Amino acid sequence: MDLYFVKFRVTSKLTSEIVQGYFLGKLNQIPEYDFFVIPGRYARKYSVDLNLGFEDFLEDFKAKKESALKEVLEASAITDEFFDFWLIQSRKQNLRLVGSEFFRLVESGDHEALRVFIADLFREWSEKLEVEVVGVPLDYEDVSLEVVKEHFEELSTDEVFKLFQREDLRNLPEVFPVLDPLNGVTIREIDVEERIDFVILNYGNEEFSEKFKRFLKEKFGTENVASLPGKVLSKEIVKTREGTLYLLKVEFEEGIIGKAIVSPNLKIKRGESRVKISDEEWMEKIGEMLKEGEESKQEKLKLRNSPQPVQKTTSSDFLLALVLALLVMGILLILSYLLFS
Repeated sequence: MDLYFVKFRVTSKLTSEIVQGYFLGKLNQIPEYDFFVIPGRYARKYSVDLNLGFEDFLEDFKAKKESALKEVLEASAITDEFFDFWLIQSRKQNLRLVGSEFFRLVESGDHEALRVFIADLFREWSEKLEVEVVGVPLDYEDVSLEVVKEHFEELSTDEVFKLFQREDLRNLPEVFPVLDPLNGVTIREIDVEERIDFVILNYGNEEFSEKFKRFLKEKFGTENVASLPGKVLSKEIVKTREGTLYLLKVEFEEGIIGKAIVSPNLKIKRGESRVKISDEEWMEKIGEMLKEGEESKQEKLKLRNSPQPVQKTTSSDFLLALVLALLVMGILLILSYLLFS
């Protein structure tokens, strides 16, 4: 476990205000966090799904927060008030110790203790609290795969596909940098010849696949390797309709070369390298995740393109229309009488 990700929703039973947010951090580090607050009557519309994965949750949280602060008149003010409260509270607490306690509770899987700990942190905001919390242990590789899944559409466009058909790239295994959402650096800061960790997305064509898997088995005893360090051989800027991407060539051993396509917005893990062995069939896991990502994108596309439901007209609507029509006719008759009599 490299990171903890604590997603929560806390409801004040006194004011019916609802705080939604998250804490993300490492052992012995001050956590990153974000919140927003809404009145309870808007709970259904702006509720964030606490069971979503890392990237999906952050996307949903960001969208709901932006919408709530824009559309709900008092949301901005009560969110600011809560941040003021948290600023005072965080001065009383040692946030580094708070982060370490989050790490311990998530690592142990003690859900009830985590719920009580969140309640204690926010006790001075409201005495009567209802707390929902989901704590998720994350490895850097988990985060990296979540990002690949979330950005699958961007990373598998026709432009990227055509690029990967280039003679020097076509048959190579595809890899992706291991990410660190807290302390990572962008690909712009990574130099050629630098060694960083990569997750394996596929083994390449048949010839390269056999060579790559043989290398993994001889070097690490298994081909189910989630991540391993590689040296960046080259960095190319690629312009696409979605924006700028970086194409990398990576060397894992003499003759074992991979390719990667990377967004400049991602935070790449830098520093001490490691080899991460998977406890499950790695390629099966990758296949399932990418399939799930593709199905999710298709579902979202269907929802965007589906026709909006037509609202049914009720008898009360007809009665209201009739009353309004009679009222307008009455006003017109009175005006006609006054003007022309």
